[in-house]
Amino acid sequence: MFMNSKQDAGDVIVIGAGHNGLVAAAYLRRAGLDVTVLEASPTVGGMISTNPVIDGAPGHRINEGGIQASLFRASSIEQDLNLAKYGFKQLIADPFHVHLDPEGPSLAFWQDASKTVQEIRHFSPRDAVKYREFADSLDAAMDLAIPFMLGHPTRPDFRTALSMLPKGARRRKELWPLLSFFTSSHAEIVEERFDHPLVRGALASMPPFCWMTQDGTGWALIYVGMCHRTNSARFLGGTGALTDALHAYLKDHGAEVRTNARVTELLVDGGAVVGVQLDSGEQLRAANVMASCSPKATLAQLLPEGTLPDHLERRANAIPTNVLETTTLKIDVAVSGKLTMPRHQAWRDQHRGDGLDLRKPIVSWQTYEEHKEAWNRVVQRRWPEVIPFIGIIPSAIDPTQAPDGQDTFWLWSGITPRNPEAEPWETVRDQIGDRVLAECATVYEGLDSLEMGRRVFSAPDLEERFHVPDGNVYHVEPVGARFGPLRPAQGFGSYDVPVPGLWITGAGTHPTGGISGIPGKNAADAFLATAKCAGGLPARARQLVTSR
Repeated sequence: MFMNSKQDAGDVIVIGAGHNGLVAAAYLRRAGLDVTVLEASPTVGGMISTNPVIDGAPGHRINEGGIQASLFRASSIEQDLNLAKYGFKQLIADPFHVHLDPEGPSLAFWQDASKTVQEIRHFSPRDAVKYREFADSLDAAMDLAIPFMLGHPTRPDFRTALSMLPKGARRRKELWPLLSFFTSSHAEIVEERFDHPLVRGALASMPPFCWMTQDGTGWALIYVGMCHRTNSARFLGGTGALTDALHAYLKDHGAEVRTNARVTELLVDGGAVVGVQLDSGEQLRAANVMASCSPKATLAQLLPEGTLPDHLERRANAIPTNVLETTTLKIDVAVSGKLTMPRHQAWRDQHRGDGLDLRKPIVSWQTYEEHKEAWNRVVQRRWPEVIPFIGIIPSAIDPTQAPDGQDTFWLWSGITPRNPEAEPWETVRDQIGDRVLAECATVYEGLDSLEMGRRVFSAPDLEERFHVPDGNVYHVEPVGARFGPLRPAQGFGSYDVPVPGLWITGAGTHPTGGISGIPGKNAADAFLATAKCAGGLPARARQLVTSR
């Protein structure tokens, strides 16, 4: 499906300057292709942008979307593109999560599973033994999951597949319990193994993707295994530092990146995509288009009706972006001083004595029961009485994100109603923001008295800011049936679309959303392999691809 023609915008137009779009563009440019990237927003970055967005606080740089990466660390992107040359630096976030008891105790989850087991033993020797077994099973799964995620979902590399077989056979006893992850609920897996409230509460919050009492949602706990295997990191200068470095790479290598350039339609000629039209009316033509925006937006909105076969067009329109009844609550606060956690820090210093600064990690404290109840209310289209969330002081690990002596605060929840029946989001925004931040102030001292300004976002705001259908930050609902070759839908799982000249990548494609860049790299690799086979690469690109 590679078209050997070249027009106004070069070989490939990439839609979207989020990290997946920029990664794809960088690998394509690295292979010698002429690449143009088009971004609707005024800045690059997409959902990992870092910008001063709070009125009256221009020195506070806010991570507008995601904040902590684990899967990115399993990739070779940083090394392949020499991003350190462009100022990119990871800041290890270890522990990757801390769960608090309101009275002061804290339970830290470290990259080293053995260290985590020691933490749990302080609260429950039985749960410590169970967690050791749990972590060993997850680690065995990583031997298989990471190579799969780094590869093509429908055409796995034969040599990689063969190398996975001995590992799977060697660790089959540890892998066997994981079969339940694909049939059991998140809640069932936690309740079957663990008793202590801190352990249960922590695992309910890592991560809250789906209604946790539904069968088949246990797969979400694979996140814990990923963090144990790869560790987690944030980026110096905020998450946007990754896209800033990728942008710098592209400029340094002669690619064009245009902001304020929103694509409104894919141009089709003779059944093939031959370019794009911008909201300004400008038309840009290229041999190929790779869209890193939501696949539903690409296939059901940008692609003219009737281009796809009828059954695939219907399937594209049905890509789920609003079926789980839940959505994101995102709150950012600029603070004029330093936030502290005196009650919990005092307990930590006295009882653990490990020097951990609780200002630095991801923190949660809602109970397991509050998580279950919140999910039950959300699927009934009601606001939970207690909204579970995670909180971070980004400037604690990276002071460059706030003026000297000041902080930023970042809060995220995935357990709020997407379609509240009583009142629309616009009428409850301030009330929800006040309620959640008042609760935070009971843990983070100074959050209420030092606040300079805030931004409270949910689905309608996210849809407008990031141009994603239904404000879905994952692009496609994170359900177990929408991964691998079925992401975003059957027939669209291999990055190349059944329309010549059109490719897709981004959070809605294999392997998943979050901060990884792997969908961008995988899509670029698939494009280059297909183009090479078709003899459609320029001479320099053929030489580079052959040598890789």
